[in-house]
Amino acid sequence: MRYVSVERTRGGMALDPEAYLRQLPSFADSLPEGARSFATDPGHYDFLCQRCVKDLKPERLTSGETGGSRWIELHLRHNCWKHEEDLTIRYSGVQSLTIEPADQGLNVAQLQDVMLDEVLPHERGCRHEIICLSGTLVVTSFDLTATWLHADCPERDTNVS
Repeated sequence: MRYVSVERTRGGMALDPEAYLRQLPSFADSLPEGARSFATDPGHYDFLCQRCVKDLKPERLTSGETGGSRWIELHLRHNCWKHEEDLTIRYSGVQSLTIEPADQGLNVAQLQDVMLDEVLPHERGCRHEIICLSGTLVVTSFDLTATWLHADCPERDTNVS
């Protein structure tokens, strides 16, 4: 990632989106509309917010083609102790998809929990990089649409008194 810092430390992971958040106003207008809306959402990097991407769990990746344009949907599952919604990101006009380590194929669930992400302008739209506990996913596309959907969370519901 160019601005967001995700580093393994002796005690776990050090996460710092501050450099990205300082730079975001300088390039936000260069992002396509959906990517801009997602990246500039006030809760996106607020670790205490339910719409922060940290701790979401990549669940599955689906893809297809519409009108000669490739699309990908990334489904991220909530974490009951933090989120009340699942997140689906639909990438339109996909130019590239990279998943590291490469031996995981398209099984994004093996990437484990999302640590942080970064959305940057690209000459053909935007570049979205997601760092997870066990790997990285990078999609370059014309644009993306992020949709939060209510999730059933029996673990959270049974802990309410």
